[in-house]
Amino acid sequence: MEDNKRRKVTIKDIAKEVGISPTAVSLILNNKPCRIAQEKKSLVREVAKQRNYIVNQAAKSLATKKSYMLALILPDIENTFFSSLAKQIENRCRREGYSLIIASSDEQESNDRQLLRVLESRGVDGIFLIMSSESFENSKMLMKELDLLTMPYVMVDRTFPDFDCSRVRFDHEQGGYLATKYLLEQGHTKIGCVFKEIGSGRSRLDGYLRALKEFHIPVKKEYLQAGDYRMESGYRAAGYLLLTDVTAIFLCNDMMTLGFLKKLYEEKLQVPKDYSIVSYDDSLQNYLLEIELTTVVQDITMIAEQACQMMFQKFTKEEIEKKEIILMPKLQVRTSVKNIIKK
Repeated sequence: MEDNKRRKVTIKDIAKEVGISPTAVSLILNNKPCRIAQEKKSLVREVAKQRNYIVNQAAKSLATKKSYMLALILPDIENTFFSSLAKQIENRCRREGYSLIIASSDEQESNDRQLLRVLESRGVDGIFLIMSSESFENSKMLMKELDLLTMPYVMVDRTFPDFDCSRVRFDHEQGGYLATKYLLEQGHTKIGCVFKEIGSGRSRLDGYLRALKEFHIPVKKEYLQAGDYRMESGYRAAGYLLLTDVTAIFLCNDMMTLGFLKKLYEEKLQVPKDYSIVSYDDSLQNYLLEIELTTVVQDITMIAEQACQMMFQKFTKEEIEKKEIILMPKLQVRTSVKNIIKK
């Protein structure tokens, strides 16, 4: 039987066809400086393209002692914010010649630690970590694991404030403040909040509380509903808040907003006619056809760029200007908030 498998083309094959040494071919294909005429360089690249030459990554890794692989640990791959962030980080890594392994901890602290160990054993060159919510409650165990790592890492979005490491995040307290302040400015004083009790969710709640205090509005416990950043918890929160007299709701992430909107739809209630809503993340705008959500926007491209820049500076041994970068969220005003100020 004829073997239809494609024979792997080697550097030696290209060298023989072009008439130069394998070392010279390697230098050309890896864009390394060499004293070879431009015409010959062009010929090498053309032959490599025609022969479908594929770089032997294993051999390259042995020579450079680098795997050219990075890893990203994120808490929930189904969360649209994290999946969008993963895409941006992957695109940036690809431009630098790195592949990205993406792993989800499913919001479990034990998975954070296990994944760090597994990825280290796989020989990745660096790790981006968006830690699980549980890790805020068991911070000492995760910090100990991070201290033992033998490769560079960057904490992204969710960070420990007093931990000495490279990290980039948004000012989530300011984001919660901007959302609530806008609702107050539109005349709403009965404002519900669906939040997460730890980490960035707690910071967003703090922003909500700061805005209420600034406008001298008392906090009502019945207006506060804890969730877990997932759609189901937004749906459950709606069941409670619809029994109160709230006129507006600040939801601390888009997935909980989706669940809240589902409950409103089932009850035949409309935004903003019946309830005004401000969300957080701005990851739903391409999917909600009838609702233009006012939302707190986090620039995903920016945080991905800053995280990758930190990582690549570690590889080049450049001095990192800042160990922590704090980015400011912005409020994108659309049509999901009704102005109820009496004129």
